[in-house]
Amino acid sequence: MNSVQKNEKELLRLRALNNLLKSIRDKIDTAELLEAIKMTVTDLLTVDRLGLLVAEPKGKFCIIHEYVTKDFLPFCPPGSVMAIENSAIEWVFRENRYHYNPDLSIKQQFEEDAFLHADGIFSIVRIPFFHAGTAYGVMTVKSTNPHHFSEEDIDFLIELADHVSASLYYAKVLMEFKLMSYTDPLTGLFNRRALHQITDQSSLIQFMDDLLIHYDFGEDIHSLAVLLIDLDGFKDFNDRHGHLQGDQRLQTVAKILRYATPGHQLIFRFGGDEFVILLPNANEIIAHNTAAHIRQAGLKLADQTNEPIYMSIGIHNDIWSELSFLLAKADAMMYSNKRYRSTGEMHSL
Repeated sequence: MNSVQKNEKELLRLRALNNLLKSIRDKIDTAELLEAIKMTVTDLLTVDRLGLLVAEPKGKFCIIHEYVTKDFLPFCPPGSVMAIENSAIEWVFRENRYHYNPDLSIKQQFEEDAFLHADGIFSIVRIPFFHAGTAYGVMTVKSTNPHHFSEEDIDFLIELADHVSASLYYAKVLMEFKLMSYTDPLTGLFNRRALHQITDQSSLIQFMDDLLIHYDFGEDIHSLAVLLIDLDGFKDFNDRHGHLQGDQRLQTVAKILRYATPGHQLIFRFGGDEFVILLPNANEIIAHNTAAHIRQAGLKLADQTNEPIYMSIGIHNDIWSELSFLLAKADAMMYSNKRYRSTGEMHSL
């Protein structure tokens, strides 16, 4: 490449960065920012996988948003979570600088490198996003070819990260504030306020988009299964063991609900000892199997008191209507099952 071509390439990249800054100036939505970054990078570089990872507040996990340009390449669904410990992300956060591995077939430095190479990735650049001199996120740019990225490419990626770091951090903080307002501090589940944001299909999709929750049903939610869970004898348990043990029991229940619904993130603490799970597009069999797993786990995973956790679960599976209607149906079934729980029956409308 001669000097004229280099200057033209540099001018093209400067224009792209300027256009990116203009496009993100008024954006406070994380998903929109990530889309703008993706478009800028893929327009100027040949990239096979582009990942954007942002640390959650406690710094133990990163939320991943990844895009691929080749159909055969696997990728992490948007909203996936990755542990930071022992990863390249931990190295970048600790060293506060970028990392480039030009050939994963020769050197695999981090735990995830073997998996990336097995997926067909050979070269990878990891560029930090900084706020106040500290890395809070990482952009990963990957290629199926070894030694794919030049020094000029890496310099461009570093400059791009510098340009968008402030906007991305601001969007990250706003999302965290929103997430905090929707989170029950005791159990870590979504709270009643979060549930009230959802009234119909479009508001459910908007809720998941706002919080970058992964879903794979597109824009079509034709039905919804609602599980309403109530702890049996919780007031008596509190009276006998005290509120501290009661809180620990609620935390145990939250773990049970997460374990019983792998991949599903729409779990809400509805009231004191009531919980709600929403399963979009789940049929009646899936809903009942989920309820059975929850009840069985409650019997096995007793808390420090060694008392089994009995739960009454109401299930309603139907085509979409107002969520309040579906909740009312599930609530009626829950109380029906509470009356007949000694027989082990489960009822649904």
